[in-house]
Amino acid sequence: MTEIVIVGAGPAGVAAGVTAARAGAQVTLIDEYDRAGGQYFKQPAGSSAAKNFPPLLADNIQKGQDLLAGLSHPNINFLHNTLVWNVTPDRKLSLYSPDGSDELQAQRLIIAGGAYERVMPFPGWTLPGVMTVGGAQLLLKGQAMLAGRRLLLAGTGPLLQLAGVQLLEAGAEIAAIVEIQKPKTLLPYAFKFWRHWDKVGEGVKNQWRLKKAGTPIKFGHTVTRALGEQEVEGAVIARVDDTGQPLAGTEETLDVDTVCLNFGFVPATQLTQLAGCEHRFDSRYGCLVAVANQHMETSQAGIFAVGETRGIGGVDVALLEGRMAGLAAAQQLGYSSDETEQNRQDTLRAWQKARAVVETLGAMFAVKPGLCALATDDVPVCRCEEVTAGEVRAAVRTGVTHLNGLKPWTRVGMGRCQSRICGPIIAQIVAREAALDVKSVGSFTVRPPVKPIPLSAVKDPKGF
Repeated sequence: MTEIVIVGAGPAGVAAGVTAARAGAQVTLIDEYDRAGGQYFKQPAGSSAAKNFPPLLADNIQKGQDLLAGLSHPNINFLHNTLVWNVTPDRKLSLYSPDGSDELQAQRLIIAGGAYERVMPFPGWTLPGVMTVGGAQLLLKGQAMLAGRRLLLAGTGPLLQLAGVQLLEAGAEIAAIVEIQKPKTLLPYAFKFWRHWDKVGEGVKNQWRLKKAGTPIKFGHTVTRALGEQEVEGAVIARVDDTGQPLAGTEETLDVDTVCLNFGFVPATQLTQLAGCEHRFDSRYGCLVAVANQHMETSQAGIFAVGETRGIGGVDVALLEGRMAGLAAAQQLGYSSDETEQNRQDTLRAWQKARAVVETLGAMFAVKPGLCALATDDVPVCRCEEVTAGEVRAAVRTGVTHLNGLKPWTRVGMGRCQSRICGPIIAQIVAREAALDVKSVGSFTVRPPVKPIPLSAVKDPKGF
């Protein structure tokens, strides 16, 4: 039995592990990738140093290295290249790694599953050259590679402009940044950033850098089509109405070889769902998030959820929640730290302030239901099973209005991604076609294994 197990070695998981270890607890940190840091603090491969990267990326990499240095603590055992494919309510974990399958029993469990990017399908979105903004960032951070020669960034949220600056500094040409939100939608939230000048300053600075480079930022627009036969050779963008639906007659063609998408994020709640934790529906992001108290403990005693798993929050929130959960888990096991009550209160206030900022951002960049119109009937929306938007709409017209009901009709959500990509897309399409709210159409039931593993691992007696 292990004292504290942490799943996910991104900012939240690392912060939790270091905090718990320094309090005296024995910590096992697990991540399916070979290096800690997650998406945000992705570290370069090999011997590449931060100084070899453009300024904005170099600063990010260095901050990550400062955080990851804490993993050298003797109380931390880091299991990399290890997938957690099942979790039970009594904190038993099923693992798979290159060494085979195994089981781990935790006295306390912290789930820091992170999030994945939301995309919206359109004609040509399966062409080589269409990828997520995060994918382009990973190539740049991890391999010092540009995703393409001339890029279009499309979607919604602050990441578009941040990634645009990073890519520009690395030598990419950005044809345009296309943001579905309109200025009139964003301006009413401006007063809520009072006293959050650091966040305002970051956004203003990024916009200034993009403007100086001559990069157009087109508000109230979206990408409607990727052009090309074998790969991306161009893209069509158009203005949208207040619901996000493209307006006919406003199309514009851009010369690009890469289209990078990010329509926000979806929390990775597969493990918290398997563990039986309570979840709530977040209408801004159109998805489930884990419910937790101010100590980050879920409805299941001894199981904590931190970072994006309990609601999209960004790196500042993730670091704070990781520390809070790590300390709370260690204290439940009888360990103490030198943190004073004043320090705890300061951390709590900082967390509340950081959460307030992202709550506002979530409202500003909420999902636009009209984007479903991008997926014409012939466009595949479940790439794993090659199911088109037309097949989904036809099923809804026969009376299927719940995601789980679509499975026997179409096999959507049954492929390798296990509905991570198609689930949020199809929920929007079903809701729009059936004239329901997204919450009503439900979500796909999560079942182990949460990601593909060899059949031998499932057959192993240790697997279940």
